[in-house]
Amino acid sequence: MRLNGFDLNQLVCLKALLSERNITRAAAQVHLSQSAMSTTLGHLRRHFDDPLLVRSGRVHVLTPFAKSLTTPLNKMLAQAHAFATLRPGEVQPDIEREVTIVASDYAVRTCLEEATRHLREVFPNLRLDVLPLSERSPRLLANGEVDLVLAGQSFDVGMPPRDCLFEDQFVCIACRETGPVGNVLTPFEFAQSQHVVVRYFDHQMTFEDEDAIRKAGLTRIRRITTWSHTHVAALICKTPMLATVPARIAHDFSKRWPIKTLPFPFDHEPIRLFAYWHPSRDEDAILAALVRAAKSVSGPSKPAE
Repeated sequence: MRLNGFDLNQLVCLKALLSERNITRAAAQVHLSQSAMSTTLGHLRRHFDDPLLVRSGRVHVLTPFAKSLTTPLNKMLAQAHAFATLRPGEVQPDIEREVTIVASDYAVRTCLEEATRHLREVFPNLRLDVLPLSERSPRLLANGEVDLVLAGQSFDVGMPPRDCLFEDQFVCIACRETGPVGNVLTPFEFAQSQHVVVRYFDHQMTFEDEDAIRKAGLTRIRRITTWSHTHVAALICKTPMLATVPARIAHDFSKRWPIKTLPFPFDHEPIRLFAYWHPSRDEDAILAALVRAAKSVSGPSKPAE
């Protein structure tokens, strides 16, 4: 293989010549005949326009230019050796790579933000491209155009999940000052209240809370619909409105907003956040480290407050 006119196969021969300073011994070191090594030395001399080895009495010595090649050549071959020994589960910490992640708003807030901080401590040169969950996500995943998708069971990814990061539950949140009185909601009170509702994809994607409400034969009054959990606490504060959010989101809100958490008054399946990846990424050590970090930072479901 040639690079800028140089035959890369000759690098090992060059190292042998520089270290042995003798054509016969260099040839033996790389298992070539003496004539083949002589031919290679001729090619190297023409490429570098330098004799490299010159006779001094009964021995050969290196030219000044040949001596200058020793350190960069040894470094290059050491890197090549390390590169050749890499395996899927043995990734170097200084690897430079970009990982493309598709994640729901919920996944970013509950685990991905912290997981990426942990991952950067281990792989400081890693670059992350985080894309929003969209209707194109299943196709991107199937085509191998993204490395990882983090989404709940409400989103049809088109393939079975590869791992479950954690489980959660729905709760209701309200403003402490202007929300409903008391710490318990009846289904009737829930249905009579006005709500801030989170919906993805132009408000077409619904979550398990909607299914639970419908099974109870009730509907809720949607006063505001938003595409992100980020806005919910600000929208309900200083109003009598309610919002239904995962308990982990409510726990985070309670640290920064004057809200209270109320039990969601309907039975529902646990919220589960899943990790999906293309089969070609099964041996991806970087991806495995990211998923482990996401699971470790998520911990158990946060208690309602």
